This record gives sequence, C-alpha cells and structure tokens, in this order.
Amino acid sequence: MRNTYQNSYNFFKQKAYTQEKNHASLILAAYELKTPENMGAIIRLAANLNAEKVLFIHREFDINKSKIEKVAHSSQNKVDYQIISETLFTETIKDKSLIAIETTSNSCNIFKASLPKQAVLLCGSERFGLPNHLIEKCHQSVFIPLPGVTRSMNVSHAMSIAAFEWAKQHIPALLMD
Repeated sequence: MRNTYQNSYNFFKQKAYTQEKNHASLILAAYELKTPENMGAIIRLAANLNAEKVLFIHREFDINKSKIEKVAHSSQNKVDYQIISETLFTETIKDKSLIAIETTSNSCNIFKASLPKQAVLLCGSERFGLPNHLIEKCHQSVFIPLPGVTRSMNVSHAMSIAAFEWAKQHIPALLMD
C-alpha cells in the first residue's frame, strides 16, 4: 500500500474523535512562566485535547501577547485561558484534583500513576519549578522518567506528556485506532 501525505486537518477530520460523556475534565495550569512561547504552546495543547481551560499563575509579568499568540496560533480563540493570581487560582480549582508535574521525594512515575478524571495539571516555571507551598497543596505529584543524559525537560513538553497520559486514561476514543 502506498503511503501518501495528508494534511493534519483532513486526517483528524476523518478520525472524528469524540469525547464521550464520561465527566472527565482537564485544566492545564502553569506557575510563573517566563517564556511566552511556552505559554502559547500550552494554549495550543489545551485546544488539542479540548481542555476546559488554561490558567497561568503570575504575581507580576510583562506579557508579550504577540509571542503567545504567534505560538498559540488559532488556538488562542478556542481556549479559555487566563492570567490570574495564586489566590484566585486556589479558589478556581478547589473542587478538582491538583497534580504537580514535578520531581519531588514523593513523586511517582506518571506512566504508572492513576490520574483523576477531574484534574488540574500544574507545572512550574522554566527555571525554578514549583514552590514547596504549592506542591503541598497538590493531591499528587508525578515525574516523567528521563533515561537520557539530559535530566530536565522543557515545561511545555512536560505538560504535553502529562496531558496526553491523562487523555490516554480518560478519553477512551483515543485508543480506538
């Protein structure tokens, strides 16, 4: 059989994944990101997975919205994303399970973890990760195993891996093909 190129829009239109009414919902959250490109990538990821929203937690941040929008592309108009304070973040996610994507002494391998249906995946800043006071509020902490010589990962890549692991566990239609 000949393998031919097909653009992704038409390819996935044919697949027509539908999210079943299983009451699973995902919120992506990031603490004090400094790189607008990472913010744009996380917004785009949220659109890929039909996430409920994206929350960027910031005290002060001079945001270069044009860089965020350049990376997010058309996803910026399809995803509810907000830049909020830590206090408002805590109030917004109070009924959901908060999962830290962070290397801590209590972290478990994300590929062996059971992730909750109502989840908020939280990653930290590119340089410092998550502060201890936020990690302590989390219901669970997961790490992504890195067998290579580099022991760190770009924050938007880590969020992608975690979000797709959550999707694998809670969006059954993804496993059909």
